[in-house]
Amino acid sequence: MKSSLIHDLIKCIKIAFYIASGAAVFFTLIYLIFYNNGDANIFVFIKNSLYYIGCFGFLISAAFFIKRDGTRPLHHEEQWKKHFYSFNLGFVVMWISLFICIFGMLIQLILEVLL
Repeated sequence: MKSSLIHDLIKCIKIAFYIASGAAVFFTLIYLIFYNNGDANIFVFIKNSLYYIGCFGFLISAAFFIKRDGTRPLHHEEQWKKHFYSFNLGFVVMWISLFICIFGMLIQLILEVLL
């Protein structure tokens, strides 16, 4: 039980890292194409974008928990259990969103130390 929770959390951290990295690259390109001011503004832009993505994920996760049958077993439960042993879809979205926001907080801490 405890090892399955840790396994699921580590998997959520990996997915959140991949999403945050992809979003950072995407929003860097957006910043360079449209704004191109230079300085450290690009890191603030990436940090804010990660916060927006994480908060949007929290809204989706909340919808899973508010909906009456949102936490019911999935249609493909066997395939889901191959990837996540104890989390359902709502919890996975919630944890991934939390870790994306944490990556944004790490960028904010780095900016505060450097600037």
